[in-house]
Amino acid sequence: MIRHVLGRYRTASVAVTALAVLLLAATVAEVAARGLVRGRMATAADRVLGDGSDVHVDGGPALLDLFDRHIDAVTVSSDHATVGRIPDVSVRARLDDIRLTGNASGTVARTQADVEIPAASLQSLAAGSGGRLPVSAVRLDDAADTLTLVLGRGGLGEATLRPQLQNGRVTLHLEDAEILGSPAPAGFVDRIQDGLSDRAGLDYPLGLKATSLDVTDTGLDVALTGGPTRLPAQDTAQ
Repeated sequence: MIRHVLGRYRTASVAVTALAVLLLAATVAEVAARGLVRGRMATAADRVLGDGSDVHVDGGPALLDLFDRHIDAVTVSSDHATVGRIPDVSVRARLDDIRLTGNASGTVARTQADVEIPAASLQSLAAGSGGRLPVSAVRLDDAADTLTLVLGRGGLGEATLRPQLQNGRVTLHLEDAEILGSPAPAGFVDRIQDGLSDRAGLDYPLGLKATSLDVTDTGLDVALTGGPTRLPAQDTAQ
């Protein structure tokens, strides 16, 4: 009788141990799979927005995601992203219905993004990498929906711009320019206009198009949407 009871106890103990091992193995596999999916999407996000993106994978078990090569949705956030030619902006984006392919690439059915562009980034955008516009500061007027570039040391000149949406991009249109309180010479006005035109010539990543724009007291808030597109393929030369 005692042997029979002990035998049943050993059998039950072995079954519980085996179940625990299976659950642990499944948990470890799921964590590893989720880390692999997240890492793959983070790599793609960094190629689009720059290093340092935070990625969250939505949907069901990651093991099934890897098997199906399909992810329901991914949310990406970055406080120091580059969108088009606009540096150091905050981005919160959601990518829906992702199909994974080779070379850490894939397709995305829909993308939505909210972008906050601070005054310092607007200053960099207006000045450009060549420094053709001597922009020393930016002032924002949320009531008038305009921003003012302070030009030169000590604010010798000013240029008032109105941010607008044009062909799915944020553009800055010159409304007024002055030097020492008087209208700026035509040549200087042309220089400002040329500099602003140069800054608006690059499309946004993932086929995103700007759909709304709001001037705040600290910068610009821009909403972007995108339809079906491809994630950038991994550079195999690296």
